[in-house]
Amino acid sequence: MDAPSSTPSFTRRTFVRTATLAGIGGAYFGGAHLLLRDARWTPNLSFWVSRGRDPAGPPLRGEREADLAIIGGGVTGLSTALHALLRSPRLRVVLLEAHYVGFGATGRSGGVLGNGTEMGTPPGTEENVAQVIEIVDRFGIGCDLERAPETQLDPYRYAVGLKRTVLGLGGAIHEGSRVRSLEDGQTVTVRGDDFAVRAPKVIVAANGYTPRLGIGAARLFPAHTAAAVTAPLPREILRDIPDSILVMTSGEMYMWGRKAPGGRVLVGAGARYFYDNGLYYKGGGFLFPALHRTLAKSFPALAGRPFEHAWTGPMGCTTDQEPIIGTAGRSGNIVYCGGYTGHGIAMGTKAGSFLSDMLHGQSPPAWMLRPTQSLPGEPLRYIAINTVINMMNLGLYHMDKHV
Repeated sequence: MDAPSSTPSFTRRTFVRTATLAGIGGAYFGGAHLLLRDARWTPNLSFWVSRGRDPAGPPLRGEREADLAIIGGGVTGLSTALHALLRSPRLRVVLLEAHYVGFGATGRSGGVLGNGTEMGTPPGTEENVAQVIEIVDRFGIGCDLERAPETQLDPYRYAVGLKRTVLGLGGAIHEGSRVRSLEDGQTVTVRGDDFAVRAPKVIVAANGYTPRLGIGAARLFPAHTAAAVTAPLPREILRDIPDSILVMTSGEMYMWGRKAPGGRVLVGAGARYFYDNGLYYKGGGFLFPALHRTLAKSFPALAGRPFEHAWTGPMGCTTDQEPIIGTAGRSGNIVYCGGYTGHGIAMGTKAGSFLSDMLHGQSPPAWMLRPTQSLPGEPLRYIAINTVINMMNLGLYHMDKHV
């Protein structure tokens, strides 16, 4: 798929090889900047959100009792609320979202659906796409769903549709309600700046944002990735672009993409970890030009077509690139889930049904409850994660395809 190049250039591989040496050296010897903890979150500047924001619901104020509290207004949290209410219509469900539904990885996704996970199709994930299609059809969610050749949708509008469905089923969703702490006990108290929710069961569905809550920090980490979309393209150019794009940039890393609504092309690539599970990254001066060079190398007709929207955001990852479900708290009544490694729309929807089943004593597939290698604390965490990412960029490190 790559077009041959006749002129030498400072390639991404050359850049990353240099950055690897500089990054590891900086991690050991750079010193002070590693001690800075940035509390900012990258805003959602995605193409999907640019098409029109849904009005945010009211933030929570005061104290509230619930049967189930859910933290996170992405696909996992919304799917959990949906399935819990379908199974138990009288359940008091309160979902808390720090910004607005679809703010995080959900609303920054490419919207390409697939069965399974990054590493294969483990048990229980064979019908992930079919489940999303059934939900969209059953509840009339308008999200530009396309079913051929790959299933694709607008991930932000999918999240908004899930939100409206949950509200219609009697669930409570409070946007602009950032959780600051969880107080353990038989009844867990979820606290924010101006609110407290008490519930016997709490689902933490914050994916890459989870470690900042002090939950699952040894198992989950946020890796920032990037995406961009072109302006509308002429038909004669668009017809030569495949509906689904996959361009290998090394033995492990790749540029992915798709055609997007309005005659556009959307592509994404990359991964980067910031100190102390940092959640802020604008992309730097090199990232999007490098992504455009990769796009132009693969599809020369797009060389003179600049990006119209470009954005970044953190995706949740684990050391083995598979999603996990875990428990926290003395009673095990705090359940967390995440680590989709860029496959969260369909897998997050499926995970929501697993989490809902757990409320009724049903176990999810055993592989989601597996132990994972614990990550060290900082600064070793920063060094270890970015070293592996850089080795993968160079094609020097390969994850085992174990499922």
